[in-house]
Amino acid sequence: MARQRSRPQVPENLKALVADVGGPVSSADVDTYGKIREIHDRSHQIRTIVSAWKEQQKQDRELRARYARWLMGAMAVQASLINVIFVLMGCGLLSFESWTARTFIVSVFGEIAALVLMVVKYLFTPSSASILQFLESRGVKKSVKTTKGKETKGGKH
Repeated sequence: MARQRSRPQVPENLKALVADVGGPVSSADVDTYGKIREIHDRSHQIRTIVSAWKEQQKQDRELRARYARWLMGAMAVQASLINVIFVLMGCGLLSFESWTARTFIVSVFGEIAALVLMVVKYLFTPSSASILQFLESRGVKKSVKTTKGKETKGGKH
């Protein structure tokens, strides 16, 4: 025999305030709700990670820009100074032995080249790959295009 759902008796003055709850909840409904909550939780976690990464990248760029400006300024001052010394030596106002002058000039330009190498190598390194690797390790699957143009999940063909 089918069991009927009983309606609770609500006083007339409260019926406008009380909403009808609806039908019974099944285990499939609970599972669906659990999956939806898991998706929302993972979405929140990924958004938090990405926003923290974005803020870190912004601060990192500002710091690198500050260092780059200081290093470029130092290189400009050093290059200007060596050019002034070179001109003064050419005018005869400064006199050094030729090997000393050559060593000095070459070493300063070698130092400038080393600073340029340091700026290029350490201040402009790619760091975007680390967040992608981290997200992949957390179970976030990316879409990959196959050769036939079909999209698959997780890179499997």
